[in-house]
Amino acid sequence: MTNILIAKDITKTYGDNLIFKELTLELEKGKTLALLGPSGIGKTTLLNILSGVISPDSGSVFLRNQDITGKPGQISYMQQRDLLLPYYTVLENVALPLIIKGERKKDAIKKVSGYFEFFGISGYENKYPREMSGGMRQRAALLRTYIQSQDVVLLDEPFGALDAVTRTRMQKWYLEISAKLGLSTVIITHDTDEALILADKVIVMQNAGNTKVIDLGSKPEGYELTEDFLIKKREILSYL
Repeated sequence: MTNILIAKDITKTYGDNLIFKELTLELEKGKTLALLGPSGIGKTTLLNILSGVISPDSGSVFLRNQDITGKPGQISYMQQRDLLLPYYTVLENVALPLIIKGERKKDAIKKVSGYFEFFGISGYENKYPREMSGGMRQRAALLRTYIQSQDVVLLDEPFGALDAVTRTRMQKWYLEISAKLGLSTVIITHDTDEALILADKVIVMQNAGNTKVIDLGSKPEGYELTEDFLIKKREILSYL
């Protein structure tokens, strides 16, 4: 498999607090990597570094072998809240990344409108975010994230604010749509089961940037947590 995104020897400190020391991360093309660990361990900081929002003290980030360290806008990044603008229609919200890049609004809207059915939000194009359920808002936000750079996405607990039933549906939906689109994903989660369901590999983050990498292997039919997955879960929990 080809690594599409590599973070190499990343070190980051805040004052006297060491967040990472020479941390390395590799994301294979078409795969999902889950970052799992307690609050305050540095998961969001790592995503900010991968996205170029902040720079590491040392180390580099490579996207398709190109150094993108400290260069925002190269990778789609969806934070915990959907951040849909309330005074824009859903269609305008989704088209916003293309408009920001300089495309004419008319052309951008035409380009993104064809994705609404595929993402399961057909019929919401001219509605406002307040008229959508939480799950539908997340679909719209994920479509906007996809539009920005299409094949590599960073997700910071995208389903954390949803109720349990909607969250399960969104997890299954994301598995299906990421497979169809060939997405490469780094996702932050606090939920071990979510990591097991969504990811191909889990990085358990510990103090000072220490990590444990668990390869989950192939997905079970029906997204059920099989005995093998339960063994992996116990292994993950032993590192937390």
